[in-house]
Amino acid sequence: MRIKFLKNYDEHRKGAVVPVEEPTGKRLIEIGIAEKAPEDDPILSLADTIKTAVAQGFAAGAAEVSTKAYAGQHPAGADIRPGESEADRRKCLADQVKWITIAQCHNTYPGRQREAQEHLEKVYGSSFRVFDKKDLAEGSGTTGGYTVAPDYGKELLQLAQEESIVRPYSNNKKLPAREAYYPMLNQTFVPSGTQGSQQSAYYGGVKMTWSGEAQPGTPTEPTFKQVHIVTNELQGLTKISRFLLSDSFISLDAELKSLFSGAIAFAEDFAFLAGDGVAKPKGVLNSPATITYATRAAANKFQLADAANVMGAMTPQSRPKSVWVMTNNLFSQLVQLVDASGRVTYIPNVGTGYNEAKLAMGQLLLFGRPVLFTEKLPALGTTGDVLLADFSKYITADTGSLEIAASDQYAFNTNQITYRIIERVDGQAQIDAPFTQQDGTTKTSPFVILSSSTT
Repeated sequence: MRIKFLKNYDEHRKGAVVPVEEPTGKRLIEIGIAEKAPEDDPILSLADTIKTAVAQGFAAGAAEVSTKAYAGQHPAGADIRPGESEADRRKCLADQVKWITIAQCHNTYPGRQREAQEHLEKVYGSSFRVFDKKDLAEGSGTTGGYTVAPDYGKELLQLAQEESIVRPYSNNKKLPAREAYYPMLNQTFVPSGTQGSQQSAYYGGVKMTWSGEAQPGTPTEPTFKQVHIVTNELQGLTKISRFLLSDSFISLDAELKSLFSGAIAFAEDFAFLAGDGVAKPKGVLNSPATITYATRAAANKFQLADAANVMGAMTPQSRPKSVWVMTNNLFSQLVQLVDASGRVTYIPNVGTGYNEAKLAMGQLLLFGRPVLFTEKLPALGTTGDVLLADFSKYITADTGSLEIAASDQYAFNTNQITYRIIERVDGQAQIDAPFTQQDGTTKTSPFVILSSSTT
C-alpha cells in the first residue's frame, strides 16, 4: 500500500508518498503519522520516476564538482564527500540512536527490525550484546543493547572527562576485557637502612649504596605487586517523547552527547571520590591509603592552618601534582581566608587573579595548587569536605566502549522511548596504605582529607 506522511518521520519528510508493507502502513496511520495515499496512477508514477531520475542526475553531477561540503550544512557537522552514500552523510550519534530505537522498539517501528540491525552493523559496525541479567525493568522487552560506534564512544568519554574532576588527573587504563591485572611498585613497606644505605618506600625498595673505586656494589631489586581491576556496569536511563524523536532526531545529536557525557562524568566522579567499592569503584575518601588529618582549627570552617596541615601530610613527591577538591560551600570561606595576622590572603587578587588562576572566574590556587569545587564531596563541616589529592596515584579503568539499549514498553503509558546507556568502569587507589618515610614512623600519602573534629 501507499501512504502519505502527515509530519516529518524518520528520513521521510512531511507530504512524502511512499509504498510500505500493509502492516507498517496501518500502524503509522493508527498513530497519526500518515494517511492512506490514493492508488497508483500510471501517468503519475511515470512522472514520479522521471522526476526522481532527474534529481539523481543533478545530485550525481553536483558530487563530481564538489570535493567537500561545508561541515556546517550537515546537522551533525559531518564532512560530506563525493561518492558517499546517504547513510554515510547522515552518520552521527543521534542517527545511530535512531536506528537502535528502530531495531529494539517493535511496537513503534513494526516490521523494520531486520533493516535496522543490518544498517547498524554495516554503517556503524555496531553489534548486539545480550544482557547477563534483567535490565531496564520487568517487562521492558529489552534483552540486550548495541555497542556505540567507536568514534562516538570515544567522543562521549572525552566530553565526560572534560567535565570530570578525577579522570583528567588520574592514571587511566583501557582494559581489553572486563578485568585485568597490572604490576605496580610495592611502595607501602617500612623502609630500612642506615645513613650510608638509604632506601625509600616511594621507589619500591631499590637501595642505593656508596662504594669505592673498583669495588662491587650490592644488587637490589624493586618489589612489585599486582593490582586487580574489575570493571562494574555504570548505567543510566533517560526517557524521550516518541513525537519529539519522530519530528527531529538528528537535531538531538548535541543534546544527546551533552546528556550522556554529563551524566557519565557526574556518576564516575561521585564513585571515584566517595564510592564504597561494592559493585562500584572504591573512592579516594574510602581508600586505606588516605590520611585523615585529625583536627581542624574550628568547626564548619576551613582556615589557613588547616590548609598548611593537610599539605604537610601529603607525600612530597605528590605535592607538585596535587589538586585541592572542596565542597562548593567552602568557596566563600576560601576567598576570605586570612593569615595569622588577620590579613585576607586573596583580596589583592580579586580583579586580576593569582598567577594563572582567575579569582573573578572562580579559579583559585592554594599553596600554588588548583582548587576545584564540587557538590560530590560530603557536606561542609563533615570529614572529607576538603581533599588534597594526587590523582596520578589513582587508577581509573574502562573498556573504552559504551552500549545503548532502547525500549518502547518501559514507559509505554507516557508514550516515551526509554534509553539505557552502559559503561564498564572501575577505580581504586594505586597504593593500599600511606607511605612510611625514611625515619620509619612518619606517614604521608598522596590523598589527605580534613577531619570534622576540632579536638
